[in-house]
Amino acid sequence: MLKVLGSILIVLTCGFLGLERARGFSSRIEQLRQLNAGLKMLETEIVYGATPLPQALNRIGKQLSGPAAVFFQAVARQLRENAARGAIAAWEKGLAELEQTGDLRAGDREILRSLGPMLGNSGAADQVKNLELTRQLLEQQSLAALEENNRQGRMWRTLGFLMGITLVLLLY
Repeated sequence: MLKVLGSILIVLTCGFLGLERARGFSSRIEQLRQLNAGLKMLETEIVYGATPLPQALNRIGKQLSGPAAVFFQAVARQLRENAARGAIAAWEKGLAELEQTGDLRAGDREILRSLGPMLGNSGAADQVKNLELTRQLLEQQSLAALEENNRQGRMWRTLGFLMGITLVLLLY
């Protein structure tokens, strides 16, 4: 009886580890989608609202969820607290928080990092062009993440349980 219970526990533990690893792939897709939506909202705020950047970013952060919301709110908070340091430093601080809380890859963060110096340093038309370019690049990353999720995510979901079964067979 104890062996059966131990076997079930091993299979479930390995299976859940595989599921958690696969969750990171689908989480990345959702975060890229949220960031893309946030950048679209920022574009709208710049073009139609002429809202100051800290207020626009804070408003966007309240409308989103997850790490993307944390990112936009962190940038807004940094802009309010340290306006003298500028938008670039605030953007970098937000990216640092996103790196800690999110499942984005280095390439995803690099795309966002390239947008930082453009915010608030040019006219509305130039900012809109940069936001559009960034959104397009994030959309490409999202498609690549979806493809990776289809391959790697499925593999990890299956591999976790198979490794658990293999461990049980090797132990007994």
